[in-house]
Parts: sequence; structure tokens; C-alpha cells
Amino acid sequence: MKISRAGTSFLLEGVIDENADFSPLLRESAPLRIDFSRVTRINSIGVRSWMKFLTQWGDKSLEYLQCPAVISEQLIVTPVLLGVKKRVAKVVSAYIAFVCPKCNESEDRMVTFDQLLPNVSAETKAPPCKQCGARMTAGNSASYSIFDPPT
Repeated sequence: MKISRAGTSFLLEGVIDENADFSPLLRESAPLRIDFSRVTRINSIGVRSWMKFLTQWGDKSLEYLQCPAVISEQLIVTPVLLGVKKRVAKVVSAYIAFVCPKCNESEDRMVTFDQLLPNVSAETKAPPCKQCGARMTAGNSASYSIFDPPT
């Protein structure tokens, strides 16, 4: 895995696995903005490495940007990746799996924190299916929980 500065954020590239070293990020100040857009995979040892980093980071704030589906799915099933003792990470944007209840078409779509605010249109929260036009739903009912604000 490679870490590089990308403007005001840090871009992670490649596979988060046993070779992942997040220690360079520990020297940065909060809020730490992490762009996951080029992460292709995360395995169980990678999850453990990320949890170790979060433990060392403490309760300082984090922002997760452009999380691909492989990361979003891990955040849903392993919410400790949002903070070990308390939630410290804000998911700003992530790909969520949507499914069409009419034709079973599935698609990953980018969702942003701002799109989930109460005054956002139903079309944004339930986009139309590109195949049949029916409203799609989040494939996992817990998908939106990753966007809950830090505590």
C-alpha cells in the first residue's frame, strides 16, 4: 500500500494488508482526511493494521473520503474502523451498493454525507434504476449507518 499527500488529504493506494504501514499518518494533525478511492482490497490483517492505527490516533478527528465499496462494506461490518473507543471518523463520501427491487439490477453509487441530510430529495436517497427506472434501495439496510456523525 502506498500513502501520498493529495492536497489537503492523504491518498491510500493499493491493498491494505499485512504490509500496510500507517505510521507516517500519526505525525499529521487533525482532522486527518483520508482518501480511499484507490484502495482495491482490504484483508483481515489489513483491518487489524487499520485498528492499530486508530488506537494510536486516539480520539482525534478523521474524515474518510471516496470510500470504494470494499471499504464501505468493511465499515458496515466492522464499525470499529470508524473509531476504537468512540467514533472519531466522519465518512464524507462512499460508494454504496444499491439494488433494484423490480429487476434485481445492482450498482455501486457514490453517496455523500450532505446527500443524506433531511432536506435532500427522495431521488438522491433512492436513485432510479438505469435498467427499468424503478427506485433502487440500499443493498444493505445498514449502509447509511456509516454516515452517522462522530460522537
